[in-house]
Amino acid sequence: MGQVLGGLSRALLRDKFTLFLIVASVALTVVFFSLLGGTRPSSSGSEVPLSVTLVTSEQKGIVKATLLDQDARVVSETSDGRLLWSAYPHSDAQTTSLIRTLRENGAVVGVDQQDGKPVKAILVQFLIPILLLVCLFALFTRIGADGGAGGIASFSNFKGKGRKRGAKNPNRITFDNVAGAGEAVVELREIRDYLENPAKYLTVGAAPPKGVLLVGPPGTGKTLLARATAGEADAAFFSVSGAEFVESLVGVGAARVRDLFAKARKMAPAIIFIDEVDAAGRKRGAGIGQGNDEREQTLNQLLVEMDGFGGDAGIVVMAATNRPDILDPALLRPGRFDRQVVVDVPDVHGRFEILQLHGKKKPIDPEADLMEVSKLCPGFSGAELANVVNEAALLAVRQGQELIDQATLEEAIDRVVAGPAKKHVISLRERQVVAIHEASHAVVAQAIGQTTGAGVQKLSIVARGRTLGTSASQLVDKDVTVQQQPDLERQLCAILAGAAGEKVQFGFVSTAVNDDLHAATNLARSMVTSFGMSEELGMVTIGEQGGEVFLGASLQELGSVGPATLELIDNEVERIVGEAVDRATVLLRANWDTVREIAQVLLDHETVSGVALEALLTPVMLERDVPPQANGRRPKLTPPVE
Repeated sequence: MGQVLGGLSRALLRDKFTLFLIVASVALTVVFFSLLGGTRPSSSGSEVPLSVTLVTSEQKGIVKATLLDQDARVVSETSDGRLLWSAYPHSDAQTTSLIRTLRENGAVVGVDQQDGKPVKAILVQFLIPILLLVCLFALFTRIGADGGAGGIASFSNFKGKGRKRGAKNPNRITFDNVAGAGEAVVELREIRDYLENPAKYLTVGAAPPKGVLLVGPPGTGKTLLARATAGEADAAFFSVSGAEFVESLVGVGAARVRDLFAKARKMAPAIIFIDEVDAAGRKRGAGIGQGNDEREQTLNQLLVEMDGFGGDAGIVVMAATNRPDILDPALLRPGRFDRQVVVDVPDVHGRFEILQLHGKKKPIDPEADLMEVSKLCPGFSGAELANVVNEAALLAVRQGQELIDQATLEEAIDRVVAGPAKKHVISLRERQVVAIHEASHAVVAQAIGQTTGAGVQKLSIVARGRTLGTSASQLVDKDVTVQQQPDLERQLCAILAGAAGEKVQFGFVSTAVNDDLHAATNLARSMVTSFGMSEELGMVTIGEQGGEVFLGASLQELGSVGPATLELIDNEVERIVGEAVDRATVLLRANWDTVREIAQVLLDHETVSGVALEALLTPVMLERDVPPQANGRRPKLTPPVE
């Protein structure tokens, strides 16, 4: 209600049209209720049944009668001065019979046509309500345009507010609140400098970037970087989502874009941040159906607005997306989003900085090694690392600890990756299967020799979430950007080691290999269809990138592959996976004593990591030292673990 009244007062100060709408609405409401009474059936006197009126007439007791035609009522005046009225059936036969009876018994009969009733009914039932609704709609739209009631074509509830230059704000976010994104910060400092002192760029004739597109996976800090840029420049910050522009009503999205940029111009210097810009900036022509027209109009208006301000406007448009491939090319041309800043998941040093940043306000044990924790979190985004520290704090409170130690941090990592540990006890047979499975992963990962620097760091047979056990063996270092075919083949071999170990030990596999098989199949298919690592198919990719996404698949991809090629792809995937299983089997047979020893330790202690795990893996024979095995020989089965 406060927003409505505030918007109403601002609208009244702006023009007289709003006042006219208010007066018209009030007047129409008064007229409506005034006329409403005139359309209702009403008669003076006492209501009696029609039969009483007829009996009274036959007894010569009625001296005057008036028929109300529109209401189908008869009002009678009796000889003793009373007024009676009765409703009668609205039909010509019944009306004629009633008039004849009254006249034959000496009553003076008259008919009131009620000519004004139809006009009043039309006014009350149709015209006045329509006019009233039109006035109210125009009034609320007018109020909403001032931001008081959240009009459909305006942005009244921004996530950020503008402030005067130089105003102190203790909660302001700056680049000091950002860690693990050094390259992105360097790029964005230039935006900060431009907003602080645009004349410096105009002096040398340099055109500062109008738009900056932050590209990266979810949780990497794209919104945080935009807020930090605004905080560094002490500029107004407008944060909206791309989905807020798109509505089913045609023209609303474009109107909201105009309203957003108008507000930003009034509060310049300002940063407009559009999160998930792909919701409104998808390639034109993508999609099926008429619902696409509104999104394209919104995109067109966004393109026009970004062209509509010059370098001296003091406005920078920042946007974030994790799908830059589906954005319209017109958005990415110079003069619009002419700078792309990649905000990727941090490397090990970036993770260490992020853990330090989030651990500043938490009681971390001085003996806890955050660098070791960062090594246990390859591929984690900033949001996931913040969640690790928070989970560790919650665990410390639950366990009554005053400090967050190393063990609590490692437990927090397991909870973030796989969920909390299950409390139910699995059978000895299941524990044996999981122990062999996880030990096989560790031994093969050690035997193939990780050239990327990743290694096995923790094994556990504690069931978490949907998994029966976890292996923190880093099959490939996720900090590495480029991987060659031998790297992927080693990774595939280590992924399938659990299934190979079960086959060696028991002669068959279990349902525990489900996730491994999915990961291995996807990796092998990528090697064949995306990386050109199949001799049969050659250096080609299957399925075109950049096609419009429809139901999860590229439209070009759906019809560009023939059945013979699909069969060849399946055969190649089966071959690559089969070779990886054979390779893992040979390595496991050569190191089976170590597999059994690690499995027994897991059965006794459930978890092994750190120095103890390194000592257990020391005797592992590397692949280069394993003697060649006869092809086709089935591995000799050993007895189950006792």
